[in-house]
Amino acid sequence: MIRRKFLLAAGSGVIAAAAGIAAGGIAFVATRVARSADRFRSGVIFDGEGLVGLTFAEALARADLRWGPYAQSPIILRLGQRTWSPTGADLGVTVDWLTPLREAYAWGRDEGLTEQLRGTATSGSPSPWHTVVTLDQRVFAAYLERVAASVEREPVDSVLRVEYQVGRPRLIIDPSASGLQLAPAGYAEVVAANLRPPARLVVDLASELIPPTVDEQQLRGIAEEAERLLDGHISLNSQVADWAIAREMLVSGVTLGGTEAAPDVRFRLDYSSFARLAKQIADEVRISPVEPRIRVNASGEIVPVVEGREGRQVDAEQLWARVQAAFAAGDSAINVPIVALEPDISRLSISELQFGNVIAVGESFFRGSDEKRVQNIDNGSGLIDGTVVAPGESISVNRIVGPITTANGFVEGLVIAPTRTEPGVGGGICQVSTTLFRALFWAGLPILERWQHVYRVRYYELGKEGAEGHHPGFDAAIWQPSQDLRAINDTPNYLLIRREFSAAAQSLRFVIKGAPIGRRVEIDSWQGPAVEPPPVKVEPNPELEPGEVKQTDNSIEGMQAVIYRRVYMGGQALFKDQFVSEFVAWPERWEIGPNEDGSVPPVG
Repeated sequence: MIRRKFLLAAGSGVIAAAAGIAAGGIAFVATRVARSADRFRSGVIFDGEGLVGLTFAEALARADLRWGPYAQSPIILRLGQRTWSPTGADLGVTVDWLTPLREAYAWGRDEGLTEQLRGTATSGSPSPWHTVVTLDQRVFAAYLERVAASVEREPVDSVLRVEYQVGRPRLIIDPSASGLQLAPAGYAEVVAANLRPPARLVVDLASELIPPTVDEQQLRGIAEEAERLLDGHISLNSQVADWAIAREMLVSGVTLGGTEAAPDVRFRLDYSSFARLAKQIADEVRISPVEPRIRVNASGEIVPVVEGREGRQVDAEQLWARVQAAFAAGDSAINVPIVALEPDISRLSISELQFGNVIAVGESFFRGSDEKRVQNIDNGSGLIDGTVVAPGESISVNRIVGPITTANGFVEGLVIAPTRTEPGVGGGICQVSTTLFRALFWAGLPILERWQHVYRVRYYELGKEGAEGHHPGFDAAIWQPSQDLRAINDTPNYLLIRREFSAAAQSLRFVIKGAPIGRRVEIDSWQGPAVEPPPVKVEPNPELEPGEVKQTDNSIEGMQAVIYRRVYMGGQALFKDQFVSEFVAWPERWEIGPNEDGSVPPVG
């Protein structure tokens, strides 16, 4: 705010001036009066002129003509090209010619009054009378205040502001401007010392500039530093690749803090502007760790089957922190933080894996199987025993067991071909796949692939001795390489598959172990009407002696069967699925050795 100080004349509130002579109060001189009753007497001098012989009206008209214009504009104020011509009333200047004129007119007419006022007698020469001019300094100062207000101009500080040009923030410096005010001075004293009425007094006012508090030079360095932070790119370097992002792309807003004289430019960085590049970097850098394929041996030790491999990924939080720090510091490059990813299993202990907890059990019986079939069941289930399935990993019987060959421990037995039961390596492997299917079923794991058998196999409907057997269709066939049993571990836990094989009890169990997964499974089934088997079939087998007979298949009814499953978790239905089987009616089959002439002897 502009402060004004206009000095009053010392020691007095009113300055009087009359015809060039300062006077206080009323002054008049008595002279001898003219004998004429209505005219000024001889010797009366008013404002330096004799009034003898004039009537009062004539003298007053002469004074009005002389002092009237002066009273209207006694002082001119000037500031450069501007001028002010206020009235005497505006300035506090009072011009009184009427009172002394009356006193002069009364001289010699009233001896008592004249003597009291003048302290002289009519017989002496009167003192001249003068128009009295007074100055009220307070009124004068008030008028100067109004003049000052019309002249004054507040200084304008330079301002740093943010302006967006084509979406890019720019720092703009608005220029400063000096203010203007009347220079403090004793103008009333000047007027009192130089007032010469009726000559108009010209008073020259002085002004002074008010410098701004903040100018462009003070802000230029701040703006240049902020612009430097906006210009150019930040390089993000790694051994994999290099990337870059424009610094201005990181900025979502600019604000100014601090004071006007020392503003603080604050950039708001928005991760959403960086997210796309961050994802690109993460995708290009990431290599998922390869989980080792492991087994748990009979001693409970983890044994690698296939070695795993360490992976890598970007530390996204640290990357963003480095980008922000580089922006604030004006750095042009950072190193992308890359961290190693160990296979999950490498970070877990046996206790954390919770392989002592049973999740589900699948069971089947093979009573009546021949020795070779039992051997294949033992060998196939042993190849699966100890398998550890990682979270998200698929379970494939064909992959886990490997090729069904003699080199892999299998022997020749009877296998179910599409149209007949015939000798083949691995007969009995479907007892293994069926039992594992039931364990996966009861664990509530999604089944990705399951095949039915061509006809109902009695082994898969057997239960414990004296107990109810399994539903028709609760089985799973495999036939390498076209048919497989596959499921997926959709839990966050590692799963261990253990087998329990008993030749004495003629039973096989697969137990799935691991941390509890909280699933509950319900089963239901449906069977259509039975279809009678076809008539007995007899086929020649040149490998048999002439007339030698051998039964290869038992008859069994055909049927449609459906197994329904509903899986719940936390009281809510997780999913449901069904497994459909359309078993064909299967005839009783015999083989007979042909005669030497190729004819088939009759079967009794």
